[in-house]
Amino acid sequence: MVTLRIFDLEDRALAFDLRDLLRLLAPLSLQARWTVSSFEDEFEATGEGAVRLEQLANNESSITGNDLAALADNTWQIIWGEFAGVLAGGSDRPWITIRAVDSSFFEVETSDEAAAAKIISHFRDVRMADVAT
Repeated sequence: MVTLRIFDLEDRALAFDLRDLLRLLAPLSLQARWTVSSFEDEFEATGEGAVRLEQLANNESSITGNDLAALADNTWQIIWGEFAGVLAGGSDRPWITIRAVDSSFFEVETSDEAAAAKIISHFRDVRMADVAT
């Protein structure tokens, strides 16, 4: 399991959001079933899709990858939140977990080496996290 933190900035703000990660990780991200939840007891987002994402987080509900991508496209910014993707026919353990951390960075935890390699090669400022799992 690897945990990556993505800090890419543009004009002192994150240069990407959940929608960009979902696109990068397609087609698996679209095939996965995602559970939306709070992170550090918070869920916060802005934009039209934010209200629905917050409802999902409050109930720790799951959603298809295509539906999550559509909501992410209609969300301006994910400030706090966690998105755990499970692949059909696989383990109940998440294939990947994406966390938005206070608009400061995104944290991605996965055992999928191909997904980790995509993230490392796509973003400029990716750091390995020293996190106990």
